Amino acid sequence: MKTYLPYIIAASVATILTRFLPYWLFKKKTNSHSLTYLQKYSGLMIMAILIIYSLKAIGFMPNRNGLLMIVCLLLTFILHQLKHNFLLSITLPTVLYMVLIRVII
Repeated sequence: MKTYLPYIIAASVATILTRFLPYWLFKKKTNSHSLTYLQKYSGLMIMAILIIYSLKAIGFMPNRNGLLMIVCLLLTFILHQLKHNFLLSITLPTVLYMVLIRVII
């Protein structure tokens, strides 16, 4: 156990720094165009990556798991069109998918 302790401490410090360092660096509000752009489109970029990853996993011959993915992708699209909330559009279909693959498959 003692041999793992330095690695655990290093990983903890790295995690804390990556979480809080941006807040410490950007305490003052700036009108940076790149930060505004990232703030505006980061949710869309995450959704695009998740959709591409899901479609890649389905492949050419969808099975029951692939059909569940398609249902959850449609739910993602519908939720985003109705609510325009990236967090809700990503979280709810992900939770639904995790529940469905445990219940159905």
